[in-house]
Amino acid sequence: MNFTDQEKISIVSLLIEMANADGRVAYEEMITFNLLCQQLKIDHNAFVVGHGLKCDHAVEVLKGMSPSKKLDLAQMLVQIIDSDNKVAPAEISLLEHLGKQLGIDQLLNE
Repeated sequence: MNFTDQEKISIVSLLIEMANADGRVAYEEMITFNLLCQQLKIDHNAFVVGHGLKCDHAVEVLKGMSPSKKLDLAQMLVQIIDSDNKVAPAEISLLEHLGKQLGIDQLLNE
């Protein structure tokens, strides 16, 4: 996964949003989030900026990503959802919303 710094910051924002979607962050979600940040090589500064970034702005930044990067992001979001073995309706709703906003739903239907 070769994301730009801006993309990484925006991804952090969306992963945090997903972890919080059901109103609580499970321990397993934190572990998965930390592993994803390690894989993406997210440094402390990118985490802090991403944590404060509004979800709508993150989506705008990520709209310009390549289809393969968008699919990688979708997989990361699903990893957060699946990590605690509890799929909440709010998580599915957020996933669908982000999928539409970023055009991921179109990619999956091709």
